[in-house]
Amino acid sequence: MAETFNWWSVAMAQRVQEVASEEIIDEKKILKEAKEREKEIKKEIADAKKEEKAEKEQVVTKATKARVKKHGKKYRDSLSKIEKDKDFEIEDAIKMAKESSKTTFDATLELHIKIDKKMENIRGTVNLSGGVAKIKKVLVVDEKNADQVVENVKKGNVDFDIMITSPAVMPKLGQLAKILGPKGMMPNPKTGTIVEDTAKAKEEFEGGKVEYRADKGNVVHMSIGKVSFEDQKIKENYDIILSALPKGKILSIYLATTMGPSIRVAL
Repeated sequence: MAETFNWWSVAMAQRVQEVASEEIIDEKKILKEAKEREKEIKKEIADAKKEEKAEKEQVVTKATKARVKKHGKKYRDSLSKIEKDKDFEIEDAIKMAKESSKTTFDATLELHIKIDKKMENIRGTVNLSGGVAKIKKVLVVDEKNADQVVENVKKGNVDFDIMITSPAVMPKLGQLAKILGPKGMMPNPKTGTIVEDTAKAKEEFEGGKVEYRADKGNVVHMSIGKVSFEDQKIKENYDIILSALPKGKILSIYLATTMGPSIRVAL
C-alpha cells in the first residue's frame, strides 16, 4: 500500500511539473505573440501616417498647380523662367523680378521677410534713402484739430496713411485706439509718430521714412521701390531694411513685383 502511494505521489508530482511547464510555455508564447502583434500595429500606424502625408502633399501640389493655372499666360511664362528651390543673390533677384513684371503700370517691388517666432514685437521705422514706392499722406494732430479728427475717424473718415501727434495731445486720441490700432495707424513713440517736433516728423515721413512691423505670422512685408527705380537704389533700400531687423533671426526672404512670381533671396 505504501509503495502504491509513493508511486502515485511521484506520478502526480511529475504531472504537476508538466502542467506548470505547459503554462509557462503558453505564457511565453502569448507574450511573444502580443509583442509581434504590437510591432504589426505600430507598422500599420506608421504606414497609415506615410499614406496620409503623401495624400496631403498631393493635395498641396494640386492646389498649387490650380493657383498657378488661375494666373494668366504672362505670369506662367515668368514663373517658368525662375528656377525652383534656388536662392538668388539680391542683385540677381532684383533683375529677375523686374524682368518677370509684365504689368502695363509701374509695378511695386515687395519684400517679404520671415522672422523667428521667438522674436516678438518686431516694429520700427527706417528711412528708405533709395526712394519710396508710395508717398504717404501724413496727418499732424494738434490741440486745434484734435476734436475734429476724433469725430471724423469715428465716422469712418480715415483719409490719411500716418498720424503724427505730440505727447500732450495723445490723451484726446486714446479713444481712437480700437479703430486705428488694428490698422497699425495709432500714433506710437516706437514708430516716431508721437514726438514733440511734429513738423520735423512729418517732413521725415514724407521724405522716405517708413514704418515696418511683423504680422501675426511674424512676417515683415515692405515695399522697397518701383520697377522703374535703378537697381542700386532698390538694393540700397533692401540693405537698410535688413540692417534694422534682428541679425541671425531671419528665416527666409522673398522678393516679388505686383502680380509677379516670388523669388527666394539668399540669406
